[in-house]
Amino acid sequence: MEAKTTLARRQPAVQGDFMRKMLTNAGCLLCGILVSRGAVLGSLAPFGASFAAAVPRKYLLSSLLGTAFGYVLLKPSDSFRYLAVVAAIGGLRWLLGDLDKVTKSKVFAPLVAFVPIFATGVSLLFVSTSTLTTFADCVTEAVIAGAAAYFISTALHLAGDNRSFEVFSQQETASVVMSGCILILAFGSIAWQNISLGRIIAMLVILLCSRYGSVTGGAISGISTGAIFSIASRENGYICGGFAFGGLMAGLFSQLGKLGCAIAFVISNGVMCLAFGSQFGTPSGVLVESLAASAVFMVLPKEVGNVISPVFSSEKNTSLGEALRKNIVMRLDFASKAVGNVKNDVSKVSEKMKKLYSPTFDAVCEGTRNEVCETCGLKMYCYEHKGGVTRDDFARLEEYLESNGTIGERDVEKSFVKNCCKKGEIARSMNANYREYQSALEAQQRITDVRSVVAGQFSGIGDILHDLADEFRNTMRCDNESAQRIISALTSLGAIVEECICLVSNGGRMSVELTLSNKSEKLSKGEVMREISRCCGRRFDLPTISREGNRIRIAMCEMPVFDVEIGSDQHTADNGKLCGDCINYFNDGFGKTYALVCDGMGTGGRAAVDGNMATSVMTRLLRAGLSADSCLQIVNSALMVKSEDESLSTVDVTSVDLYTGKTTFKKAGAPVTFVKKNGRVTVREMPSLPAGILNGIKFSTDTVNLTTGDMIVMVSDGVITGDDKWLEKLIRTWNEGSTQDLAKAVVDEAVKRRKAEREDDVTAVAIRITDNGR
Repeated sequence: MEAKTTLARRQPAVQGDFMRKMLTNAGCLLCGILVSRGAVLGSLAPFGASFAAAVPRKYLLSSLLGTAFGYVLLKPSDSFRYLAVVAAIGGLRWLLGDLDKVTKSKVFAPLVAFVPIFATGVSLLFVSTSTLTTFADCVTEAVIAGAAAYFISTALHLAGDNRSFEVFSQQETASVVMSGCILILAFGSIAWQNISLGRIIAMLVILLCSRYGSVTGGAISGISTGAIFSIASRENGYICGGFAFGGLMAGLFSQLGKLGCAIAFVISNGVMCLAFGSQFGTPSGVLVESLAASAVFMVLPKEVGNVISPVFSSEKNTSLGEALRKNIVMRLDFASKAVGNVKNDVSKVSEKMKKLYSPTFDAVCEGTRNEVCETCGLKMYCYEHKGGVTRDDFARLEEYLESNGTIGERDVEKSFVKNCCKKGEIARSMNANYREYQSALEAQQRITDVRSVVAGQFSGIGDILHDLADEFRNTMRCDNESAQRIISALTSLGAIVEECICLVSNGGRMSVELTLSNKSEKLSKGEVMREISRCCGRRFDLPTISREGNRIRIAMCEMPVFDVEIGSDQHTADNGKLCGDCINYFNDGFGKTYALVCDGMGTGGRAAVDGNMATSVMTRLLRAGLSADSCLQIVNSALMVKSEDESLSTVDVTSVDLYTGKTTFKKAGAPVTFVKKNGRVTVREMPSLPAGILNGIKFSTDTVNLTTGDMIVMVSDGVITGDDKWLEKLIRTWNEGSTQDLAKAVVDEAVKRRKAEREDDVTAVAIRITDNGR
C-alpha cells in the first residue's frame, strides 16, 4: 500500500519534469530560430552560431535544430555556409563534451563559435554567392560571434540560478542586457513597408526603462539598443543617436508620467532621424514605429515598473552603469572602426569595377563592326587577313573624334590605309557609338562623384561614433555626498528638493542639477549660488532656472576661470545686400566658446548661401557636442551634394576653453589668424583645402595657451591684400579700445587698402580673454 502511494506521488512529479524539459527544449528551438535571424553589417548572421555554442549540453540538439532551421529561412545563398557552421559546432561540442575542464571554461563557448565562423568565412571569401566580400568582414563576424557566445552562455547560466536580477554583478548584468539586445535584434528583420518589429520592441524597452528608471534607465537602455541596432546595418548609424537621445529625454521627462515620456521620446528620436538618418530611411517609418511603441507603452499596467525600478534605484546600479559604459565604449569604438572601413571597401570595389566595366574606345569600334562590317562581303579579308591593319585604321579615327566630336566620310578615307566600300556608313555608325561612349563616360563620372560623397558619409558616421565613444569614455561620476549636503541646505531655506545630481567630470569640474517642487519658498539666484558653492566647496556661476509643469529645474556649473569679449564687423563687396562671409560665436554649455568664420566662393548671393550653410551646419553640430573634425566631414558632404554646380566655403573655427585658456585653431582653406600674447603678435598660417572640393578633407590644427588680456583676430581673405604688416601693427598697438572697435578698425582699413583691387567681402572677429573674477 505504501509503495503504491509513493508511486502515485512520483508520477505527477515525473510528468512535471517531463513537461518542463519539453517546454525548455521548445524554448531553445524557438530561440535558435529567432537568434539566427539577427544580422550585423547588413547581411552577416553570427548570432545563431553563438547561441548553438552557448546553450547547455542537454538542450544542444533542440538548439541546433532551431538554429539550422532559422538559417535556412534567413537567406538561401548563405544557408549552406551557416548550416556547415552549425554542424561543425555540434561536432565540436560532441567530441569535447566529456572534457569537463575544457567545456566549463569561460572561453570554450566563444572559441567554439569563433573558429567555425572564421574558417568557413575564409573558405568562402571569394565565392561570388557569399555575402562576405572582405577579410575584415570575415574577422568582424567571427569576433562578434565569439563575443555574443560569451554573453549568451553567461546569461543562460544565470537563468539556472535562483538569484534575483538585482544582486547580479556588473559583468553578469551586462551579459544579460547584451543578450537581451541580441534577442531583440532578431526581430529587426521582421518588417513591413520599412517598419521594423525589432525597432518597435527596442523603443518599447527604452520607454519602460525611462519611465521607471528615470534618466539612468533611459540613457542606458537607449545607448545599448541603439549601439546594437546601429551595427546591424551599414546604413543605420543614425539609430544610435536617435535611441540614446530619445532615452535620455524620456528619462528627463519621466516625472510627467507615461505621456510625458512618450512625447519626449517621439520628438527626440524624430529630430535625430531627420537630422542624420533621412537619407537612409523614411522619417514616416520612424514616426510610425515610435507611435506604435508609445501606444503599447501607454496600455501596459503599472506593475511592470515593480520589476524595472529596483534595477536602477539600488546601490548596485552605479556599478551597472559603469559596466554598460565600458561595454558601450568598446562597442562604439568597434562600430566606428567598422563603419569607417566601409569607405575603404567601397573605394576598393569601385576601383576594381571601374577597371572591369569602364567604357573604352574599343567598344565604339566593336559597335561599328557589328552594325556595318558584319554584313559586308569583305569582312573576312579585313578581319582575318588584314586584322591588325583594320584595328589600326579604326584607332586613328579616335583622334578625329576627340578633336571635332564627329567624323565624315572623308575622315574615314584619310585614316584608313586600305580602301573601304562603306565609308559613309562607318562614319555614321562611329558618330552614334561615340556619342553613346561620351554619355557613358559622363554618367560614370557622375556615379563616381556620388559614390565618393556616400563613402565620405560613412567616414563621417564613423567619426561621430568615435566622438560618442570618447564622450562616454570621459563620462562623469556622481558626487552623492555633495548632493545630500545641498538637499539639506536648501531644505532649511524652505525649498522642497525632489532630486539633486552633482556630476564631476574627469577633469575635476562639477555641475549641479536640481528639481524643486513649485511649492518651494522663492529663492534668488544669488542665494542658490552661495549655498551650493558652500556645500560643494567650489565657486559656481549663477544658475539657470526654468519651470517644467509643476516643477522647477535649476542647472549650474562651476565658474570658469576666464571669460571672453567678442566683437565683429563686416563689409559687403560693392555695398551689396548679401555678404559671402558668415560669422557666429557661442558658448557650448560645456565651458568652451566657439567663433566661426565661413567664406563662400566668390561674392553675392551664391557665396552667401555657401557661407551661411557651412556656418549653420557647423554651429548646429558643435552645439550638439560633436567634435569640429566630425562636423567638417558633414559640412563637406553637404556642400558637395547641395547642387550640381561647384560649392566651396572656407571654414575657420577658433575654440577657447574657459577653464584652462587653451585655444584651438582649426582651418579648412581659411586665411591666417593673428594672436596677441604678452603684447607680441604672431601669425597662425595653416594651409588646407576648403570644404566642398574633395572627400576626406581635414582641418589644419594648431593650439596655444592664452591668459587674461591676450587677443585673437580672425579675418576673411578680403582683409589680406598682400602685405599684412599694417594689420600686425594695428593689433599690437591696440590696448585701450573694445574688441568691437578693433574689428571695425580692421575692416575699415582693409576696405581702404582694397580700393586699387577688385571688391571682396571683408570680415573681422576680435576676441579678448578676460578674467571671470573667480
